[in-house]
Amino acid sequence: MAVVTLELAVFNFAQGGLVGGINGSRRDHDFSGLVEAMQGDWPDLLVLCEGAFYTDRGNAGAFAAATAMREAGGRAYMPLPGSLPGNDTLAPVLFADPQTVVVHRFHSGREPDHRDVQRNLCVASRAGSTERFGLLARHFDVDSGEHRLQEAQQLRRYGNPDFPCAIAGDFNSHPSGPHWTVGNFDQAQPHRRVTKSAFPPHVDADGNEHHTCDTRALDFLLGPWHEPTGTRLGGAGFWDAAELFKDYTPTVNNLEPGTFGPMTLDRVLVNEPWKDALTSYRVHAPDDPEAPPSDHRRITVEIDV
Repeated sequence: MAVVTLELAVFNFAQGGLVGGINGSRRDHDFSGLVEAMQGDWPDLLVLCEGAFYTDRGNAGAFAAATAMREAGGRAYMPLPGSLPGNDTLAPVLFADPQTVVVHRFHSGREPDHRDVQRNLCVASRAGSTERFGLLARHFDVDSGEHRLQEAQQLRRYGNPDFPCAIAGDFNSHPSGPHWTVGNFDQAQPHRRVTKSAFPPHVDADGNEHHTCDTRALDFLLGPWHEPTGTRLGGAGFWDAAELFKDYTPTVNNLEPGTFGPMTLDRVLVNEPWKDALTSYRVHAPDDPEAPPSDHRRITVEIDV
């Protein structure tokens, strides 16, 4: 069977375009930022993080986002709203093009037979192919490294090389390693810093605190960095697309003072069958860096399936 390319994108769309932000109207969305971020490039699969209230009123927000993309010249996407543990307010939404991707099942997290390990799991195949693959749309906890580690531990089973799989979304953390060092932690506002920094911080002999990133969640999946060999050891059987392409471009636009960074929170992780199938990785810079469509940048990968 001929090899076909699957294009997968991740975009954290700030509060889903909700007018007035998370405390604004639950019914009014502005999707112009979503359309702008796509830059006329419409992937087969799009993981949109922060689909704020997209499931209200019969998934009206999710369908409206799909309509906005189609009316802008995009594909006729099928929206698949997901969920988050405890609070669905900013849950991810998967948009699939049914002309190029056959969705066999999607576990939104709201089914009567729901299991947390299957939350936001899409089992699909490329049109014309019989090989099924898994895609998990995830948005790790923004506040707690402990919760992020627990979420990562639930995903270890998808490192099984018998089933091609990717995890895509906002991981709200970095892995260890020299390429992912986070600057400005010591200058950041404490209430912001504690969401991403390891606890407790290192304290030197003079009583000075030195803060580093909490890397446990991604290190669990990818393996911690081993400096003597310049590689990762251990892990749950996943590779980071950005590392495979040696592209360490930040995916977050630092717009506020007192913010640490730069950071690459948005990622695509793949297990062994797709490690060598990745053919491209790109972080999309905003057309106007001073007025980007979101606080995050879109990333795109291509996979030969």
